[in-house]
Amino acid sequence: MLTKFFSQLIDEVGEWNPQLFRELKGRLKSRNVALVGSLSILGQILLFLYFKGLLPHKEGIPNPYCVGHPPADWYGYKEPSSYIPNNFCVKDLLGNIMIMEDVWWLHIFITMSIMGIFSLLVVGSYMLIADLSKEERNSTLNFIRLSPQSATKIFVGKMLGVPVLVYLFGLMAIPLHIWAGLSANIPFPLILSFYLVLAVSGIFFYSAAALFSLVSSSLGSFQAWLGSSLIFFFLLAMTGMIFEANSSFSETPFDWLVMFYPGTVLIYLVKSTFLAPNSVGMLEFNALENLRWYGQTLWQNTSIGIGFIVLNYAIWSFWIWQGLKRRFHNPLTTVISKSHSYGVSACFVILNVGFAVQDISKSRLEDNFQILQLFNLILFFILIAALTPHRQTLQDWSRYRHQNPKATRNLWADLVMGDKSPAVLAIAINIGLVTLYTIPSIFILPLNSSDRMSSLLGLIVSGMVALIYASITQLIVMSKNNKRGLIALGTIAGLTFLPLISFGFFGIQPSEMTLMWLFSALPSVATEYASSSVLLMGVLGQLAAIATLNLQMTRLLRKAGMSETKTLLSQAQTT
Repeated sequence: MLTKFFSQLIDEVGEWNPQLFRELKGRLKSRNVALVGSLSILGQILLFLYFKGLLPHKEGIPNPYCVGHPPADWYGYKEPSSYIPNNFCVKDLLGNIMIMEDVWWLHIFITMSIMGIFSLLVVGSYMLIADLSKEERNSTLNFIRLSPQSATKIFVGKMLGVPVLVYLFGLMAIPLHIWAGLSANIPFPLILSFYLVLAVSGIFFYSAAALFSLVSSSLGSFQAWLGSSLIFFFLLAMTGMIFEANSSFSETPFDWLVMFYPGTVLIYLVKSTFLAPNSVGMLEFNALENLRWYGQTLWQNTSIGIGFIVLNYAIWSFWIWQGLKRRFHNPLTTVISKSHSYGVSACFVILNVGFAVQDISKSRLEDNFQILQLFNLILFFILIAALTPHRQTLQDWSRYRHQNPKATRNLWADLVMGDKSPAVLAIAINIGLVTLYTIPSIFILPLNSSDRMSSLLGLIVSGMVALIYASITQLIVMSKNNKRGLIALGTIAGLTFLPLISFGFFGIQPSEMTLMWLFSALPSVATEYASSSVLLMGVLGQLAAIATLNLQMTRLLRKAGMSETKTLLSQAQTT
């Protein structure tokens, strides 16, 4: 009966999305469905029995689900009633042990929710990356590219079809999950809102996993393990952060990461039960209540807070899909276009600065701006990888650009918006965009003059270091080495981590050898210790490095353009 239902469903789906039909037909076999269904039911039974075993079976002992107080002499001495703990097992007038069933059901609900988050996002992402990697190795992905289906339909089919057994496993657990939530007095609309956020987070993480698979095909079968491991450790860190935050989060830009964790919504669900925090023992609302964005406590309101989380997922899913569609149609093009990169930078800095200025105390703001520059550096690294074109693309641009009509032959416009030109100027514009948006907050917020100047100089020198890295990457990509991609990655990784590791190993503080720190990946930590002469030397040295690298890049591009011309002339002379 169940097999017949799935067969009919698959046939109907095939008319809407052939790619989804292909995925479902290969995975929804009777054996697979029966195995997944059995595992889901068995897992729910074991979970229920585990929590059943946590309930008290006799009075006179402490238990987190009991509601009584121990007698005053339970400790062997008289103790004031204010110090007598709760959660002591006592019987009611009918002889039954008094327990808090709503707390018990709430713990089952939270446990199932966390398990669902990890199962859906980690296992599903692993399956998606592994499937795309297999398609790439077998060259079947090229046949899919030639199909009349759009990239959107193909990836929707992949994301719905590849992890379908994970969906089936979760769907069979929904009845118990909803029953546990309702038994814990969680309103049904809020349970649905959790499912909405979980679905939107699935779109984000699956889209990121698919894009990761397309851009890291050289990793082979290691792709799936690496991608899913990154997601696993991110979710693990966020779970610990959410469960351990009692009064507030970090009050730094790191709080933005909470918006990428679907389990954040569970705080609202726990609050809706009106249970005492000491009874629940986790997910206190104070942390969200104190979270601010540009000083606004948006998360005090459940609808606005959940809406912000969904909006954050939607924004970054949109940008990931731009790269996903672009890279799918042409595996040799850059991940995103230069015009899209400016939008990515704008969204990034608007959201991130809001979390950097949530606490206006002087002691925290300077640290927040240094953390903000770390986030900016990560953004710039991503843009360098996403915007730097391949060597052949640069050669073709250099050789054939002069063939364009004079009316459209604008070098500066090509460098700013063209997808085949060098990316250094576009990355510089992104750095300038992020820096210019951040500068006003430095002057508006209550920083003293030395901290304000240190933060401002930190922004500038950090941007220049990132521009040096971009120039080095572009120069390495133009080399003739077959491993130029790995060389570029290794070089940037070495320039980023080796100096910092050396400073830490030899105990070199930013106040010592300040000039060397200004050329590291975190120059902002040294700006407050740098004298005017050292800062001038550092900035001039950075400008000289940028100019030298780009002059060398220009020379290589001219040589690439001239070499093709000479080849054509020599061929013409021989004929």
